[in-house]
Amino acid sequence: MILGEGDERPELERLISCLGLRDRVALPGRTKNPSAVLKRAKLFVLPSRHEGFGNVLIEAMACGLPVIAADCPSGPNEIVRDGENGLLVPTEDVPALQAALERLMSDEAERERLSCNREKVQELFGIRRVTEAWERLLQQVTAERA
Repeated sequence: MILGEGDERPELERLISCLGLRDRVALPGRTKNPSAVLKRAKLFVLPSRHEGFGNVLIEAMACGLPVIAADCPSGPNEIVRDGENGLLVPTEDVPALQAALERLMSDEAERERLSCNREKVQELFGIRRVTEAWERLLQQVTAERA
């Protein structure tokens, strides 16, 4: 299942059709509740060329999914520790992405190992931690202006 929209949709639809994968690949577009989809998934892939801070990556990891992410400028490598809590592949390196996909799709134990950091992800990036960081920042700025 590929969530989201973009300029490549017509090409993806053509490729899915040409490869006879209509019954195996879905392109539902944008969704208001991605966590419902994530909870049914077996793994998550973020093959971005560019990324900010990857909230969707954290959401997938918090749902207990093993992740593969492109090591694009900023974002994924701030969240994923390659081989510890997910896999990073070089940006636009299709053979490396393919190898990572094959590795996780064929090895249930590896998927389980990489997804067992759910609590750690929630601890590091959960609402409590983020709220505390914002509070510290606001207190610092307020103190500097006083």
